[in-house]
Amino acid sequence: MGALFQRAALVGVGMLGGSLGRAMLERGLVDEVIGIDQCHDVLAKALRLGAVSSTTVSLPEGVRGADLVILAAPVVAVLELLPKIAPLLAPGALVSDVCSTKAAVLEQARACLPESVTFLGGHPMAGSEKDGVEALDEQLFENAVYVLTHTVCNDASRQFVRLLEQLGAIPVEMGAEQHDRVVANISHLPHLAASVLAEVVAANYKDREEILKLAAGGFRDTTRVALGSPQLWRDICLTNRNELVLLLDDYLRELGAVRELVAAGDENGLLAHFQRARDFRNLLPPQNRTAKSKQNEPEECRE
Repeated sequence: MGALFQRAALVGVGMLGGSLGRAMLERGLVDEVIGIDQCHDVLAKALRLGAVSSTTVSLPEGVRGADLVILAAPVVAVLELLPKIAPLLAPGALVSDVCSTKAAVLEQARACLPESVTFLGGHPMAGSEKDGVEALDEQLFENAVYVLTHTVCNDASRQFVRLLEQLGAIPVEMGAEQHDRVVANISHLPHLAASVLAEVVAANYKDREEILKLAAGGFRDTTRVALGSPQLWRDICLTNRNELVLLLDDYLRELGAVRELVAAGDENGLLAHFQRARDFRNLLPPQNRTAKSKQNEPEECRE
C-alpha cells in the first residue's frame, strides 16, 4: 500500500507521538512527518530515532500544507493548540489528537476549527508509564483498540481509519462522553488509586528502608502507573473531573466498607469481597489479542 497522507504534522514528539511518527514512516503510510516541539533537544532525538523526517519549532511552519495533523500533547495543551492551528490548516486536512479525555477536546474543536477540515478525536488504548521520545515503540499500536470520537464519513476519515488498520490498531467508535466515563473507570481511577497508595506507603518513614528493600512484584505492579507524567495526569483530572469525582465517591464508600470488614474481623464479608473482585478480574480479556475484529469499527467508514 502506498502513502495514505503526504505530509503529517506531529505536534508533540514524546513517547506516544514518537511511536506514531516512526510507525507511520516505517510502514510508508505517510511521505513526510514533520515534528513540532519547542525543545530543540527533543526534536534532535526524534530525528535521530526515525520518529520524524524533519523538524521545526515553528507551529505555522509545521502545520501549513499538512493533510494530516496529529496533536500529541497533554490535553490542556491541546485545548490551547486547537485555536492556534485553526487559521493555519489546509482545506481538506484531517486533524486528530491522542488525548485520554475526549469531551473537552471535541467541544473545543467544534468551536474553533473551520468547516473545511475534518476533526476526529482519537485515543489509542496503548501506552507506557515512560515518557519522552526515547521511550517510543513502533509496535505500540499492534492489536490495540484505538477509540475514535465524532466520526465523520468522508475521504479523509476513511484514509485515517485505513492508516490505523495498517498500524495494526483496532478502530472503535465511541461517543466522547461515554469514552470519558469508561476510561475514568479503567484508567483514571486506577491511576489515582496507585498514586495515593504510593503516597501512603511513602509516608511510613519509620520503616522506609525495609519497605524499599522488601517491595516486590505485587507492590510494583499495583503502583506502576504512578510513574506516569505528573503533568499529563494533572490535565486528565482537570478535564474529566466530573466523572472522576463520582467514581472517587464510590471508591471511598467501598474502601470504607472494606475497612469496616477488616476492623470487625468479618471472615465471611472479607471472603465475599475478595471473591467478587476476583470474579470480575477474571472477566477481563487477555491483554495480547492476536485476532482483530471489525465488530466495533466505525460502520460508516468500513470498506
